[in-house]
Amino acid sequence: MSAVLQVRGSAYLPFVLFMDDIGASIGGASAEALLPAMVRQDPEALIPIHLAHGFLDRSARAAGMADLGFVVGQHMHVDSLGTFGRSLLKSLTLHDALGKIRAKFSLYSSAERVWWSHRGQNVYLFHAYASQTGPGSRVARQCVLLLLRDLVRLAAGPAWQPDQILSPDAALDAEAMRKAFQGADVRQSEFVGVVFPARFLSLPWNWPRILSLGSGEREDTAFESSAPADDFTGSVKQVISALMKQGQCHLGQTARAAGMHPRALQRRLFETGEEYSDLLAEVRFERALRLISDPNVKIIDVAGELGYSDSANFTRAFRQWTGVSPSDFRRLREQGAVAK
Repeated sequence: MSAVLQVRGSAYLPFVLFMDDIGASIGGASAEALLPAMVRQDPEALIPIHLAHGFLDRSARAAGMADLGFVVGQHMHVDSLGTFGRSLLKSLTLHDALGKIRAKFSLYSSAERVWWSHRGQNVYLFHAYASQTGPGSRVARQCVLLLLRDLVRLAAGPAWQPDQILSPDAALDAEAMRKAFQGADVRQSEFVGVVFPARFLSLPWNWPRILSLGSGEREDTAFESSAPADDFTGSVKQVISALMKQGQCHLGQTARAAGMHPRALQRRLFETGEEYSDLLAEVRFERALRLISDPNVKIIDVAGELGYSDSANFTRAFRQWTGVSPSDFRRLREQGAVAK
């Protein structure tokens, strides 16, 4: 059974910040309205692609910009992609960077793919989404084109422009594309893509962006361990975990974020032998253990983080999980009476 397709929140943080800058908001109680808080809190969080593209569609309409992806994309670079982007900046050549994308892009997104092919003296660099997600995907593809260009520019230089760009939206976006790419030849294609000379593959990063790469190997390890799940149940748990941080983890909220009807979500879980309430309890318990391990976090704050209306409800649930209260469990951990 296929998983819920997800992507890291860092891909959408620039859109959130842009909407803030222009004073536009999608507002309301829709699932899409949750995305800004989710990506601000944790840009590395996994976001259901249906939710992300719904946000882009509503944002483009709220801003009155059919070319929102090009507008925001002009200010995005490879390093905008969080840990994954920073790992690409450590590449030696463009060929090395493309190799890293082949090996690790699935850790960044399970909803899309990036690939390339040699055709004569040129390389065609493509991007595609795994499923149709509505009008918001057009905004996303606009931004993707600029990110693909930025990747090549790391080797070719900051002024490089492709002679040819490819897009499923060429008929709709031709004027905006020519403006963004300074008159490049725009061609209709099944996939988004840019074309560059094959000789660029061996060029070193001749204008690397100087960044503080933070925790280095430790950051990369954490990124890899939080990759999108490749099974349906695991991906639903990841959606629940992301929504829980915003206090939005009921069945209907999770289903909307995943682009499904609640009954459809329940049916698919039933087919795997799972129930939503059990998955919710698992996510809450796993998160409770992490939070309780920090002595500076109050029990009442743990309850709030897990979406409980009051600490008494959380204490009752925790007793069912462990046989002891949260405070007793914390004390036993500190004494070494339970495993850490």
